[in-house]
Amino acid sequence: MKKNILRSALREFNRLGYRDASMRQIADTAGITPGNIYRYFASKEKMLHELLQPTYEQFVGYMLEIKQDLEDVSAMEPDNSLAFLHKIQSTIVRLFNQSSLELSVLMNKSEGSPYENVKQELTTVTYSILEKAFHTFQNGTARLQDEENQSAHMIASTIVEGMCIILREYEDGDTIERLVDELVRIYFTGIGDRINRS
Repeated sequence: MKKNILRSALREFNRLGYRDASMRQIADTAGITPGNIYRYFASKEKMLHELLQPTYEQFVGYMLEIKQDLEDVSAMEPDNSLAFLHKIQSTIVRLFNQSSLELSVLMNKSEGSPYENVKQELTTVTYSILEKAFHTFQNGTARLQDEENQSAHMIASTIVEGMCIILREYEDGDTIERLVDELVRIYFTGIGDRINRS
């Protein structure tokens, strides 16, 4: 019964988002009464926690690993920047292959929940990579100029949003991997052009 409720909840969260999915809708999808859900879960938040916490813990572990690797790099060569972006890409694909619906809810449908900042966390890590790359190409100047800073923020946000769109639109792991790889490659080519203009 509990597994049926969780499967139904995951479908509803993916379909409607955490904020708009209700316990009544989840019960209807599971084919039970709303009262039965409360025998297993005290709240919608606790249900979401049980569904997403394992994927979130993996996500956080991978992001901490990427951040640590980034801190250990003193100078960012173009190939290293691309490698870090590919590491983010492979992390998303690996998580997708393990927990596709959970990752989709985590990245796209968690507004109003304790997980709603996951996309921003990924954007922050991506920005850190770009900032380090921009610094390297500016011969390590102490601070990015406003224009480079704005560009790094914009690029980081659009890379992550592009990944989220791909996760929303496609379910096949190979297709997702190919599209995210292409997204990162296209952006990195543009980043290289942008840096070369500096």
